[in-house]
Amino acid sequence: MAELKIDLERLRQLLHPVLVEIEQGIETETYPDWSVVKENLLQALELVRKLERDQLWSALGKPS
Repeated sequence: MAELKIDLERLRQLLHPVLVEIEQGIETETYPDWSVVKENLLQALELVRKLERDQLWSALGKPS
C-alpha cells in the first residue's frame, strides 16, 4: 500500500504543473508552455498505465 501512495503522490506532482500552466494561460489569455504540459502529461499517462496494470494483476491474484 505504501508503494501505491508513493505512485499517487508522484501522479499529483506531475499533474500540478500542468494545471498551473493552464490556469496561467487562462488568466493571461495566452497559451501555456506546451513543453511542460506535454512532458508531464506523458509521464502521468505512463504512471496511470502502471497503476492500472498493477490493479489488474492484484485483482487477478486474489482468491475468489
